[in-house]
Amino acid sequence: MSTKNLSEFEITQAIAAMIPLGDSDLDVYMLANGDKRLGIEGAGLALGYTARWFYDRTSRKSKWLAGLNNRGFRGTQQSLQIVWQDKPDSLIARAIELRDFIKLITHEAIVSKNLKAINLLASFAEIGLERVVEDAFAGRSVDFLAEKLVHYSQWNHEQLEEVCAYNRAEARSLHFWGERETIDVIAL
Repeated sequence: MSTKNLSEFEITQAIAAMIPLGDSDLDVYMLANGDKRLGIEGAGLALGYTARWFYDRTSRKSKWLAGLNNRGFRGTQQSLQIVWQDKPDSLIARAIELRDFIKLITHEAIVSKNLKAINLLASFAEIGLERVVEDAFAGRSVDFLAEKLVHYSQWNHEQLEEVCAYNRAEARSLHFWGERETIDVIAL
């Protein structure tokens, strides 16, 4: 990630909406071309961290960031100028693509076992499943689901291996010495 000043980035105008999550909100933005983005400060808050969490996690090289990048996370940030209808001033927000947000919360759920990330994924999955079922009964194409399955299956195997290795290391670290010499770990 670059540490450029905000003035060095191209700023794009967008409109904003808020998605309430109970104890925090996700700030989402729509660009003039219809593309949607998610605010990175709200992403940190939604995961139970500070507004600076995303900046801190992606500003330096780490094993966590390398694992996220291996899953196809691009981390491209976009500066957005948010113009409010009822306010004369505009606001500058930093945002990422929705696909990057999904990869971020998936990684956070699996690697960090973050309950808020797990709950977000489960909620998004339920809502998405309802949409797919509605589309199927309405006779609309659900081919988009197969496309998403292909996309995510490209990194699930690597991810599964990494999670198994992580779980083995955790099991070894929790092993009570003297009870058994070896630990049987079931690999998926």
